[in-house]
This record gives sequence, structure tokens and C-alpha cells, in this order.
Amino acid sequence: MKLILCLTLLLLAVERGESSCFRKLHPNTPNCKDDVDGTWHEPGESWINADCLECSCSVESMRCCTTYGTPTVYPDDCIAVFDRENCQYRIHKKNDPSVECRVYASVG
Repeated sequence: MKLILCLTLLLLAVERGESSCFRKLHPNTPNCKDDVDGTWHEPGESWINADCLECSCSVESMRCCTTYGTPTVYPDDCIAVFDRENCQYRIHKKNDPSVECRVYASVG
């Protein structure tokens, strides 16, 4: 029973992962420019851009983090393809995209 609980907790942690983040300073203006979309945002504003980054603007900087985990361990006969519309990776058989594959590990 303990083994099942430990495996379940491990799978939940792996599936969720942690986000990769970066911060961009903007000393000449209080607003933030999202270089992906070319859009301007005011301090206190949050948004998700076309690269599936969740960003927020403050007076001194813009902070963006990934909204998805990147699969790292899956069967050799499978491939990971990023779905921009849904902001997630889809893992499927290399020779048959209709067959989903199991992911064993991913990182944020």
C-alpha cells in the first residue's frame, strides 16, 4: 500500500513539474513590452502570450514563466510535439500520430 501511495505522489510531482521563468528589466518605461507578441502591458497586468508563457508586468520588470511541462522520458518509438493551441506537449508514436504514448518524466 505504501508503495502505491509513493508512486502516485511521484507521478503527480513529475506530471506537474516546475515552471521555467525569466525576468526582463525595462528601466526606460513603466510599461512592459512582450517581444513575442509585440504587445505593451501596464504594471499589474498579466497575460499568456503566443509562446504559452504566462507573463506579468511590474513597474521595474516583466516576469514570464512557462505554462507547460517538457517531457523528458518516454519510449524511444515515440515523439514529443508541442501543441501551441493547447500549450502542452503531445507524445505519440513516431509512425502513428493517433497512438498516444506514456510519459515517464517531465520538467517544467
